[in-house]
Amino acid sequence: MILTDAINKSSPLPLYYQLKELIKKEIEYGKLNPGDMIPSERDFVEWFEISRPTVRQAINELVNEGILNRKKGLGTFVAKPKISQSFLENLTSFQNEMKAKGLPYATKVIEIKEVPSSRELESIFGKNYSSFIYMKRLRFIKENPVVVVSTYIPKLLAPGLKDEDLTNVSLYETLQTKYDLKINRATRVMESVIASDEDVKWLELENVAAVMFIKTIGYLEDDRIFEYSIAKYRGDLTKFTLNLSIQ
Repeated sequence: MILTDAINKSSPLPLYYQLKELIKKEIEYGKLNPGDMIPSERDFVEWFEISRPTVRQAINELVNEGILNRKKGLGTFVAKPKISQSFLENLTSFQNEMKAKGLPYATKVIEIKEVPSSRELESIFGKNYSSFIYMKRLRFIKENPVVVVSTYIPKLLAPGLKDEDLTNVSLYETLQTKYDLKINRATRVMESVIASDEDVKWLELENVAAVMFIKTIGYLEDDRIFEYSIAKYRGDLTKFTLNLSIQ
């Protein structure tokens, strides 16, 4: 790391803030890249003749913002940049959102099969359906696994769905074009949960960590429920943006 700027002790800006912005600038200019280890607290103290608490505050804020991450016993590293998604406020397909952002993406269909109804599914869909098409898909952005999604669709609504190739095709577009389903809206609930062993495996997490758990219930224009999905997102690679207006 080559520090191109100095800290101005005569400035009204707090010293920790100046150091924080300096580190961010090194990252933005490509002098520090994702995965690079930043200098130690002692190095910063010696270079700038500032206190260790000042250095620690700057680094802590960058960690809290997801710009840096700490690895116990190893040091502090530049984090991979998070990808902003509008999944919570727009009912759009993963493929269409990634295309709009110009990001390389891929989908791996882990499994797709027919399953019988259950108490959990009856509590969501009612007792109108005896069987469902269940699919589990793993989504990649820039070759990184970002989200694993489990989805249930009533077989009666899409009888041939189990035989569709959904590797690089939007599920919503398939349901609308091939099965004439008029998709209208969805409710989504998000919470933070601890990743299961299976989540750690598919999302390639370094250890057990929190993931963003998003439950989706999709509705057709006639208010029938057509989809129940559970998505688990890597918190270190994704962030969600909501646009709100005053009422």
